[in-house]
Amino acid sequence: MPVTGNENMSRKRSRKRKVGDDDTENLHSQQHPLAAASIRGLDYNVVRMLQGNNDDFAVEVGGMMDSFSSPAAVVGQSSTSSFSSGAPTFRAHQEECTDVTNDPLVKMFQSFRLNQEQRPLKIVRSSYQYLYDTTNSEYLDCVNSVSHVGHCHPAVMKAAAASMERDPSITGLDIDHGEMRYPDKLRQTLPHYLDTFLFCNSGSEAVDLALQLSTLHTGGTDAVVTDNAFHGSIGSVHHLSPKVFKANNMTKADWVHILAMPDLYRGQYQHGDPEAVHKYLSDARQVIENITQSGRKLACFIAEPMLVVPGMVIPSAAWLQEIYKMVREAGGLCIADEVQAGLGRVGSHFWSFQAQGVGPDILIIGKNIGNGYPMALVATSREIAAILGDRIKEYGCSRMMDAVGCAVLEVLQEEHLMTAAMSVGKYLREQLTILQHKHDYIGDVRGLGLMFGFEVVWSKESKRPAREAAEHIVHKMKEENVILACEGYNRNILMVMPPMCFTRDNVVHLVQQLDKVLSELPRHCYPIEGSAPVFCPPVVHQSTVSEGRLGILQPQEEEEEEDQLASRENVEDPKHNYQDLD
Repeated sequence: MPVTGNENMSRKRSRKRKVGDDDTENLHSQQHPLAAASIRGLDYNVVRMLQGNNDDFAVEVGGMMDSFSSPAAVVGQSSTSSFSSGAPTFRAHQEECTDVTNDPLVKMFQSFRLNQEQRPLKIVRSSYQYLYDTTNSEYLDCVNSVSHVGHCHPAVMKAAAASMERDPSITGLDIDHGEMRYPDKLRQTLPHYLDTFLFCNSGSEAVDLALQLSTLHTGGTDAVVTDNAFHGSIGSVHHLSPKVFKANNMTKADWVHILAMPDLYRGQYQHGDPEAVHKYLSDARQVIENITQSGRKLACFIAEPMLVVPGMVIPSAAWLQEIYKMVREAGGLCIADEVQAGLGRVGSHFWSFQAQGVGPDILIIGKNIGNGYPMALVATSREIAAILGDRIKEYGCSRMMDAVGCAVLEVLQEEHLMTAAMSVGKYLREQLTILQHKHDYIGDVRGLGLMFGFEVVWSKESKRPAREAAEHIVHKMKEENVILACEGYNRNILMVMPPMCFTRDNVVHLVQQLDKVLSELPRHCYPIEGSAPVFCPPVVHQSTVSEGRLGILQPQEEEEEEDQLASRENVEDPKHNYQDLD
């Protein structure tokens, strides 16, 4: 006889039981199969998929409800119906497996989770700071900084279309495209000595070119970077990205040297230590001195003036100024990566290096200068660029780049977006600080202008990174039609880097939804010390959590995301191997 919906629900309720103290203690034991599954990095949603379509079994612990696929998953009873014939139960599997690295069940879970994480939102159109999916639902985009002045901005679209109608695509000939306005317009925003522009198609290409310039000009071979930095994923550039080679378990190249981030919240030296900045500088000096003492020669130091990708760490201006001085004394060049923080985003200055009071020898600018159109450039002096010789002709500005670049600069000026970044950013900081005081999950808020990051922690006292909670927040915010992203080494820093047209009303909406999601986040998410959370809420689709630059997938970064996901989940992916790039 078929079971009606009401009868089915009644059966589910009849199976619910209150877990006693003994059971609760057992749940918090690594000997319990569910705890063991969690410690092995298994996702509850994947548990459901592997367990099949059994009725939910509800367990109540201290007032919190959570659902699992079968009683066997919770109390460790034998159940062969959950799996195909002959498959092990959780308890049997736990008893048999001691090496979880090659655990086939773990790999199966990880494979399912990898599939989950790569399901994207089906966005079909966009406008300014809004995205629209196939059902015409509107999402507030809080992370896509590449669309600098707004998605599909009419002025930029019009300039691009007009250029495409008349721009000839001819190669092999030396063609005079006429007067280019963009280089002169951009030059007005920069120090006078950065007078030579070398155009390319992506930030990664620009970093690669900057590295070539520094090695050719100085005769050096070695580079210094900051820890957890990301500067691209092509050719030699991935060696400059600790975020990439750490995620892929790659060996650091011997010519790359890493400085600790001057992170006063989570770093080795923190707030409360009046000598913290000096200690970071002392460690940096030792790294640079070791290069010369070992008989090597420094070519460059490359870093974001404000460390956005590593987790929105805003260094002390004194720290960056002193690092630049050390590098130049060692014979190296200073390279500023402005892919994230440049073009007026900080509000007070057009470039973040200006806000830090430094002057780079080479400047890298990414696709935000084209509002997402594939254009980037290296700005440097004539003296340094001259080392390229005739190759310099390969890096000219096309008519399309000229049209799009000019349009972006004009929109920034005509719509007063730098001024807006200051006022809206100030309001955003105030509201995020209010949330920080209200919710124990927010450990730190940092940033300026229209770029902020806040640390999600299990408690303010412990500062323990709450990656699972951060991913849950991102997922729940997506359900509220707000797009956020996780960054940082621990993947627990929620980033807010919207298009520059972001308004005060957008801040109100963002903060209201964040407050709602944080208020609903179960307090039982606190993990067992030394293990993964047992009761962390399930993360269903994490498409807004990106391993790329704040959710912005550049063409060459799409494969990088797959690699990092595969590496993080210990799943082999034969399609890509960073070591093949050498």
